[in-house]
Amino acid sequence: MMRKIFTSTMMLFLSQMIFALNYTENKDSIFYKKTDTVYIENFRNLLTAKLLLTGRYNKFSITDNITGKSLEYSINSTTNLGLGLTYKAIGIEFQFAPRGLNNDNDKFGKSQQFSIAASANSRRYIYDFYSRINQGFHTTTGSQIPGDTTGALAYFYRPDIININLGMEFVYLFNNKHFSSSAPYNFTQRQKKGAGTMLLGTFFSLYSINADSVIFPDSLKDRFKSEVQFKDAASFTYGISFGYTYTFVFHKYWFINIYTLPGFSVQQYYSTNAYSQQTKSNVELGLAMQTRIAFGYNRPKYFFGFSALGNNYTINNDKKSSLNYNYGSVRVYYGYRFNLRKDYFKRL
Repeated sequence: MMRKIFTSTMMLFLSQMIFALNYTENKDSIFYKKTDTVYIENFRNLLTAKLLLTGRYNKFSITDNITGKSLEYSINSTTNLGLGLTYKAIGIEFQFAPRGLNNDNDKFGKSQQFSIAASANSRRYIYDFYSRINQGFHTTTGSQIPGDTTGALAYFYRPDIININLGMEFVYLFNNKHFSSSAPYNFTQRQKKGAGTMLLGTFFSLYSINADSVIFPDSLKDRFKSEVQFKDAASFTYGISFGYTYTFVFHKYWFINIYTLPGFSVQQYYSTNAYSQQTKSNVELGLAMQTRIAFGYNRPKYFFGFSALGNNYTINNDKKSSLNYNYGSVRVYYGYRFNLRKDYFKRL
């Protein structure tokens, strides 16, 4: 399963790189002539290098709709250092977790993460293709340790829980002449004057949770109905989203971007209980929400700032239970732009 997802995602990633290179070579100059230079300054012909400090989170919760009880799991989030390079439509990042920066495995347990994605912010569209695999989850609510007088809490750790999330998102920008979606987040442009746009998007995702046994700890099983207890679960989700984003510009080079994209989805839910009995829900409606925020300083030569991205989905299982999952990242960055000759890249 892991090999199939990795292979398909790599093929998708490579195809997106080939598309971006071909599109840049043939249509870039014509495409970006349609932007209003009073509002947008273009840096796509410069090589941009970024230093990154990134933190990611991934959580899911199960709520018994009959009793109202809920249980939430989370990965043990890590903070990574990284380097990013961007030229025209192509960007690549390398990240690693340095020793001494993440020292809480003894409290929450160790989580393993793997992700690969292909994304782009063009003048009219934003699109993302992604595959994320996480293993090792802990409960977000701790329990008192019997006989302990320090007030320390113990968390249930499940190294066998594996979460796989595979999907895509496609968003259209209506005010694409005055608003730049790439300026606040990948810095191939600069928003010179404040502007915003309505958003229309579509998305698809495959989300699964797999474990060796029922994910509810033995001490908590009596709080939940047997119908909602599972060891494997998966959902297929397709939806449409409508939203708005705006970038405020002040003191010429400072900016704040706010991005909200709520959506509605149709979904189907599958699960397997401890006795290997499988259930499948009817096609039902669900909710989704994506939020972004960015703040920073963007000059022609260099930039620095902060950004955060969050995605939240809710899935209902025939009204008996609800599965909510959310994931996102927080990034701090500093970057510098290099003005290299075009003929150098042609020879290269």
